[in-house]
Amino acid sequence: MSRTPSTDPSRQPAPAPLPRSLDPLEDELLSGYVLRLAHRLGVPPDHVIRRTGLADILDNTQAMAKAFRSTILPPAMAAEFATATRLTRAEVTALTLAGWAPHYPPIAYVLDMLRLGKRAPRLDGLFATTARYCPPCLAGDGSPAQARHGGSWQRAWRLPVFYACLRHQRFLEHLCPSCQRPFIGRSSHLVALPTIGGLHPAQCRQRRPGFNHTPRTRDNVCEGRLDRVPTQATDRPSPELIAFQEKILWMLAPQRSAVTSSQYFTELQLVAALVIITWPQVRPDTPTAATEAADRYIAENHGPDEKHYSNALPTDARASAAFLHAADSILTAEDLRTAILPLAPVENRTRTGIVPTRHQSWDHAFKRQRPSCSWRFLAVAETLVPTHRRTGPGGRRIPMSQVGYRAEHIPAFLPQEWADRHLSAFTGISSLILRRNAATHLVRRARGGSLHEAARFLGIKAGEHGIGFGTKLGRWTRAQDNLHAFELALDAIAADLEASPRIDYLHRRQCLADWTLTPAIWNHMIAQLQQWPGNRAITDDRKRLAVSAYIWARITQGEYFFSPCPPDIAADPEAFRLWKYHRRFTCTWLRQTDDHPHYRELKVLLDDHADQLATEIDG
Repeated sequence: MSRTPSTDPSRQPAPAPLPRSLDPLEDELLSGYVLRLAHRLGVPPDHVIRRTGLADILDNTQAMAKAFRSTILPPAMAAEFATATRLTRAEVTALTLAGWAPHYPPIAYVLDMLRLGKRAPRLDGLFATTARYCPPCLAGDGSPAQARHGGSWQRAWRLPVFYACLRHQRFLEHLCPSCQRPFIGRSSHLVALPTIGGLHPAQCRQRRPGFNHTPRTRDNVCEGRLDRVPTQATDRPSPELIAFQEKILWMLAPQRSAVTSSQYFTELQLVAALVIITWPQVRPDTPTAATEAADRYIAENHGPDEKHYSNALPTDARASAAFLHAADSILTAEDLRTAILPLAPVENRTRTGIVPTRHQSWDHAFKRQRPSCSWRFLAVAETLVPTHRRTGPGGRRIPMSQVGYRAEHIPAFLPQEWADRHLSAFTGISSLILRRNAATHLVRRARGGSLHEAARFLGIKAGEHGIGFGTKLGRWTRAQDNLHAFELALDAIAADLEASPRIDYLHRRQCLADWTLTPAIWNHMIAQLQQWPGNRAITDDRKRLAVSAYIWARITQGEYFFSPCPPDIAADPEAFRLWKYHRRFTCTWLRQTDDHPHYRELKVLLDDHADQLATEIDG
């Protein structure tokens, strides 16, 4: 039996209208409409598919349409369908998901792929075909047409974010009550088993248990009635879940901002995936039908022996409701960073049993969907999973997006005020290492690259004085059992930096690269000092070069350790050694001015000159 693709509908004459048609029901999906129309005509669904121009594959015995036709119909195909069914073009479009595309990114992505002539991709945020149903909706409203042909198969049932029927206040179902299997059959087809007629639109089209081939007759089809499932007490969602489902429906309303809704659904899917990965980390204390279903789903599909995991929402509506509601609670928290931290990876997997690649796969998904996220979410998710985002395999680490400062605005040595405010709780590690690391990590956020590249940008000579990149700080954070405390502190420091006046410290360092205090200015300063006995009050040229390092550190907000060597002694190893010695000696006493009146007086003069010079450089 040969199968040939259907010819281009635009080249075919318009089909003759069907002898009878049906008015679409509210929010009805194309596949459900085809089932109801075939039932009214008393023909198999493939007859309707063939006569209305929906067929993607035609052979001598059957016509099949792809499942993605309920997402969008090409204009020519939509015109044929409208002619055959006596519907308007607007009514035909309303049978698809195209109207939700501006607000729901997975639909928009599928439409983009189809318009480019590519295959419809499988996405976590969109079922390939209808995967859930509401029994009372399928039973109809009692009108003559719905009593005979059943109620509406809703468009919303293709979206994993819909888990409840608001009209009937009950969870959606996904299993046939007779065979206890998904009712959809092959998810790649618009209608399962399209050549088998005589079935009511609300009957299960899954093959009967024990039959392992594609059914050709009704004898091997389940035929369970999906519209006769009684509603139990456990089928009623909580008021919180009903309110949340109403919120999701409102997010798809045309009057809602498409940008806001698109960002929300993208972030909801991402956070829900984290909830699934880490469940029961954010499980509510009070058990409900939804949380119990989530527990069963995780136990059956995410056990330690599983080799393949999925972070997508399950077809079980109750489990999805638990995951989605937990995700929404996190997204709407006032402090998103703190709320999402329980979902972040823990370095030692033996504490959680979570395979590290699961968080890494989430991070890959996040990177693909970054353009669709809000700035608020990006600021948190960028550092949630500590993986290296690079330009390509072996490439350079890329900067964080939406950083509100530039690398040149970061002082090389974090100001003491900020350190006291945000790093004082970090005990057991040198404040020097913390302040250096804070500055270099902030630069890496803005510029990308490695920490050592960030250090060189700040003028910090990597390898000297125990900088601690990736070693001391890494060991310390692991010992605290809180890998994200330092990132939280960086967020707070970044907020202070963004709220502060912008100072170009890179420009200051460049201007002072070969600068030293001139002898004339130095002599003018020492003329204002009282004469004190002892070696500490020496005012020769060695001290002039030493205090130049102090002024450099004050202007650049760096450390005197990393001040550039004066060019006139750089070629003399002995002079360089003596300069380093006097630099350390002098700068130490200038930081301890209470112990000696000479340095107390000198520090005032040096600070005034440094501030004046900084103003000149910035001007």
